[in-house]
Amino acid sequence: MQVVGEPDARPPVQAEMNAVLVKHGAKPAVSLERHAFYAAAETAYAIVQTGERRFYGDIVLTKGVVPPE
Repeated sequence: MQVVGEPDARPPVQAEMNAVLVKHGAKPAVSLERHAFYAAAETAYAIVQTGERRFYGDIVLTKGVVPPE
């Protein structure tokens, strides 16, 4: 989710998640405006609650198939 009032800001928790994604060959996450994020979360198949307590540590991951090269 984008930082409210600072859509280009990248909090440390998001930078860390993007680093993990890139390390494992995935594309870095993109930020969604707050209400767009809530709409995406409403259609989630599953929600996983973690112990993350930092602001903007809420992340939506989508599953899919990666085609062979």
